[in-house]
Amino acid sequence: MLPELTFLTILVPAVEEATHTVTMTGFFERECKSGRQSACERLRDLEEGLVVQEKLNRLSGEFGSREDEHIMLSGRKPDLQAVYPLVMRDYFASGAGEEDREMLAEERLPECARHYHNYWINKKLWWPTADDGTPDWPAIYLYIVDHYYGYCLKKGPS
Repeated sequence: MLPELTFLTILVPAVEEATHTVTMTGFFERECKSGRQSACERLRDLEEGLVVQEKLNRLSGEFGSREDEHIMLSGRKPDLQAVYPLVMRDYFASGAGEEDREMLAEERLPECARHYHNYWINKKLWWPTADDGTPDWPAIYLYIVDHYYGYCLKKGPS
């Protein structure tokens, strides 16, 4: 006769799957080593893009540490129209724009700056800010460079 079981406990051994994270760089490196030429090209493009992104992050951080009264309209509101040409001149002066073999289109800057300012200040009624409510200059720097290449050179005024 079997004893009466009030609780049935089933122990299932925990199966631990080894998680394996694969980065794009790691994937393309492995594929390149296995002889796939297209993977080697993608790896090279990715590495070049990372170098450019690191340079852009450094530039935006340096620009954000500037104390310049000319870049504020009033109180905590940034003058994005005045900042736009400063950012783009800083970006090209650093040599970051050389990868694109583009020259800074000075004649386009006033209209592009006006468009950018109107988009953030007049349309959205906000702009990137830091935790303390001040303008987040590194983020603004990145957005301006993105606007220049994404709007100004492609769709903007000529």
